[in-house]
Amino acid sequence: MGFYPDLFERWILDPPLLAIRSLLSGVTGVSRETSGFFGHYVDLLGVQKENLRLKNQVAELNRELAHEKILNLRTRDLEALLGIKARISQKTIACHVMAETSTDSPWTLLLDCGKNRGVAVRDGVIGSRGVVGYVVRVFDVFSQVIWVEDPLFALEGRLTDSGQKGLVRGRGGERPLSLRYIPSLTHVDRSSEVVTTGEDGYFPPEEPIGTVVSLGDSGHRIFQTIDVKPEERLGDLWAVFVLVPPLSWTASPLLGKESR
Repeated sequence: MGFYPDLFERWILDPPLLAIRSLLSGVTGVSRETSGFFGHYVDLLGVQKENLRLKNQVAELNRELAHEKILNLRTRDLEALLGIKARISQKTIACHVMAETSTDSPWTLLLDCGKNRGVAVRDGVIGSRGVVGYVVRVFDVFSQVIWVEDPLFALEGRLTDSGQKGLVRGRGGERPLSLRYIPSLTHVDRSSEVVTTGEDGYFPPEEPIGTVVSLGDSGHRIFQTIDVKPEERLGDLWAVFVLVPPLSWTASPLLGKESR
């Protein structure tokens, strides 16, 4: 073979070298593909981390936005309550709503004021939009208020457009209030406002109770069937005023009222 170097190189040396070269080329290709795969994997992890960071940032911004909305609503309510206090001459007690019990009956609220603040049973309660209810139980540091939609709630109301007076009663179950004893001959418009008369001694006059939303067919009956949507909304209440009447009933009704 020494006499044929070309043949020796082609038959003896080249095949192993070609095999080794092919093997090294394959290893290099696999290495490149593996390196590319891990590179993409690392990039994907980076994108996922960035997405998670952005999601957390968006969630935090949404929480801050919701908090700002709550603060704005409470600021608006406080401004409205201050406006009420400015126009109501009788004594008022500012209270916060601690909890609500939205069962069928009784439908009540708990306020963070009680005997320690001068709250008494039958005191009227008013919010930034209108009538809330009556105080029905009083404890040392908190009190219970019956909500205007409860079936046990009743209050004299007046239609602002006609001046006709009737009895506003709750119906429970988130149904509209009922305005009763309005004569069938009285013209009542939908969207007519119903306000307090001030004649019960607990609520001042002209405070909003609700708005007429529907009129039933009175037929040949003497009185109309009128549904009223309450002005206040239970879920929106945060701060309220307990109205201290200037006079209170004595044990002997014939003696009238006494100063409270």
